[in-house]
Amino acid sequence: MTRMLACLTLWMAMTAAWAQNGLTVDYTYRGAFSDQGARYEGACYVTPAFMRRVGWQVDVTDGVASVSAEGHTFQLESSIIGGKRLYCLDEAVRYLGGTVEWDEAQGRATVLGRLRNIEKTPAGLRVDCTMNVKPRAFRASGPPRMVLDLAGAVLDEKALAPLPSGWRASQFTSNTVRVVIESPTMSNVTVPALLEGRTVELALASNVPAAPKTAATVSLGKPAVGSEVNGTQPVVLPWTSRPSQSPTALYLDPTTIQVTVPGSAAEKPGENLVERSPFIRSIDVVDDGNGTCTVTLNLKSALAFELNTQSLGATVSLSRPKSRGGLAGKIIVVDAGHGGKDNGAVHAGVQEKNQTLAMAKTVAKALKEAGASVIMTRSDDTFVSLGERSNIANRSKADLFVSCHFNSNSVDNSRSGTIVFYHNAIPLHMLLAECIRSEIAKFKDLPDMGTWSDTRIYNSGFAVLRGAQMPAVLLELGFLNHATDRSKIQDQNFRDHVADAIVKGAKVFFGEESKK
Repeated sequence: MTRMLACLTLWMAMTAAWAQNGLTVDYTYRGAFSDQGARYEGACYVTPAFMRRVGWQVDVTDGVASVSAEGHTFQLESSIIGGKRLYCLDEAVRYLGGTVEWDEAQGRATVLGRLRNIEKTPAGLRVDCTMNVKPRAFRASGPPRMVLDLAGAVLDEKALAPLPSGWRASQFTSNTVRVVIESPTMSNVTVPALLEGRTVELALASNVPAAPKTAATVSLGKPAVGSEVNGTQPVVLPWTSRPSQSPTALYLDPTTIQVTVPGSAAEKPGENLVERSPFIRSIDVVDDGNGTCTVTLNLKSALAFELNTQSLGATVSLSRPKSRGGLAGKIIVVDAGHGGKDNGAVHAGVQEKNQTLAMAKTVAKALKEAGASVIMTRSDDTFVSLGERSNIANRSKADLFVSCHFNSNSVDNSRSGTIVFYHNAIPLHMLLAECIRSEIAKFKDLPDMGTWSDTRIYNSGFAVLRGAQMPAVLLELGFLNHATDRSKIQDQNFRDHVADAIVKGAKVFFGEESKK
């Protein structure tokens, strides 16, 4: 009897903790969906039928749901709640990079994607979201502006910095982000029809002549090269006053760094030869005559840089990896993304986990032939947690960490190309990414989409890069849902090209293949 009472008490406690009347979920911009699910222990649980109604592909085997949604593939374990087999909606949405908000008063949940990136492109405006959004663009007057509403999204604050002058973004309603571009030219921009998706691009071409550029107000002096101390050498770009916009810097290639100083005029444009510097061959200063100067640092070998802005000038601090020379004696961890229960992206029957393993094995072979010691985070179809992947590299005191992945997006055949990610804005990680990207781009197998910080995707970056204690990159080597990319991804010649590029990029990073 005592045991029966204990079981009855436990059952009553459990039933008090879940919603017996099912759930109502407001799913992005698509409206409300009812389900025979439950609210249990602070999370929402739903049926496979609900997931299918919102457009997810779901296959259930032995209680485990394999889900393909919003360009992602993952698995969910089931829970028995109130006699029903349910799946955690909160966990699923985390895989998608979205949010689930519970309204206790209304007894309903809201699922929204995160708007994680707003950027100016040569054609106009581009926004990236973690889940599909419904865009609507329109013009407004007083003052002239273009307005882009994105229903189904919540604004990630990371997307706000920095925005171009005249641009702003805000959470317009609880489920809509509004982006506004204020400019006289917007009065003559054609308003296009836009498609739903995770990426939205808006052309902002106008027939209105561009306003004349503001005359330079900052006088840029001759660059000054400081002494090398502990493997770091500063280059100071002095100016008479601080520009209204901060300077920017980027790699033209691993041994060429270009700094752009807006609102400036050069006192002495031209080439400056640098003598007795272990790092720099020459510095070129170009004044375009319209209020912008570019300073190009031509380096003797691949170097990392850090740009800092002060009141009297900008400083570019150059540094190189402490471990120099070739790949012999270097430990490089090669990570095959996904594996086991985590399929990664899946399209046309091609699973990302299988392709990353094939790629990683090819990369490992090439690195070993070049003299490196290689550790693979997995060498078969097994699941390895994200944290353990970087921990393997940390415990091994590895010199480099290279993670292989393939991309996917919400619209088939809409994006093609390769991306090399680095963590945050760590100089040596950026350098490694640029060294490898520049080599992959030389083969021209797929379009080069550049090097990206992982914070462009998630605020905290990618877990495998965030946890690595050595220079680390994550390679997105084509889109599985693009027919051309998918064909390349499965081609051994493409894998060999990527592996060769990684080997050459690592050699450039360590100074073995310097610019002559």
